[in-house]
Amino acid sequence: MEFLQVIFLLMLKNFDGSRTIFGAYHILNGKKTAQTIQDCRLFQLTHFFGVYKELDRDVVLEAMKQLVEKKFIRPCGENRFLITREGEAYLEEKLEDQPISPHLNGFLYKDVDEIFWTRLVLLSQCLSHLKVEKMHFIPVIKDTRIQLWVKDKLRNGNFNVEELASNLYLELKTLLQYFTNEEATIFVLRLSGVHRVGLTIDQIARELQLERAYVKIIFKGVIHGILDIVNKDIELYPILSGIFERVGDINVLTETTQKTYKLLQKGLSLEEISSVRMLKQSTVEDHVVEVALNVKDFPIDRFVSPGKQEAILEIVKRLGTKRLKEIKKECNEATSYFDIRLTIAKSEV
Repeated sequence: MEFLQVIFLLMLKNFDGSRTIFGAYHILNGKKTAQTIQDCRLFQLTHFFGVYKELDRDVVLEAMKQLVEKKFIRPCGENRFLITREGEAYLEEKLEDQPISPHLNGFLYKDVDEIFWTRLVLLSQCLSHLKVEKMHFIPVIKDTRIQLWVKDKLRNGNFNVEELASNLYLELKTLLQYFTNEEATIFVLRLSGVHRVGLTIDQIARELQLERAYVKIIFKGVIHGILDIVNKDIELYPILSGIFERVGDINVLTETTQKTYKLLQKGLSLEEISSVRMLKQSTVEDHVVEVALNVKDFPIDRFVSPGKQEAILEIVKRLGTKRLKEIKKECNEATSYFDIRLTIAKSEV
């Protein structure tokens, strides 16, 4: 659990006591709520969003217990923790030995990475069998949607199987030069071919004598890195970009916030949106903060005056914290929590 504890320490350090450990849990799980998405942006944790969807709450609580016992964190409220000097030293040491993948971008690729990977691994398996004229085999991917996509790709494409397989191999070989040997090894071990079935995360962890969480995060990082590179140069990677196409547009706003955003664009006030959508005004305010975090050119002057924004940001800078209660104490009575949240959100974009 050491590497998972390192991730928790990093997230708690960024939270600085402003959120509970379950805020970190929801980010790793990829919970699609306005609060979780806002937390990702506010605390620079977008890369971790949805990268550990199977994480169990009991594992989180056990990790906190162990970190407290090691004196790496200390409680500062119910399920809230601050990282200690010992914890910071340990975190720095561990990240030097096993750094977080720089390619990791869970927030951007939360809805597409799994689709891309399953398409790729099944296409690779099919081509390796077709090359040696083996028409019957057990597909490693059971999802019928993925199977149909690969069948459609192979049936309707105007290509030679051997040529397609060779070109896919060359594209992957070229891409893997951008990654470390460890990253490339983990990625390749997961691929399936005619003579072997790709290994699971657990099997790779055992074979390479690495922690499961570390292998999982490394693998996710490789997938995200591939998507980044392919997106930037689709002409150089025609096969892989073809796998990535038709996955769908990446929308960073939650569905309910998108509805509020459309009404904001029409000029409706918060009160009017609250009435039209039959939502509490606090919920609409959450949506506005989410929009400010994710839409670069979204203006907030209609909600918070430029002068008030400047005053809030000066207080944030002076205090060196994003804890709302501490900031609110330093603001005048006319400044609301919404004013503070929205101003901080906009400053993060």
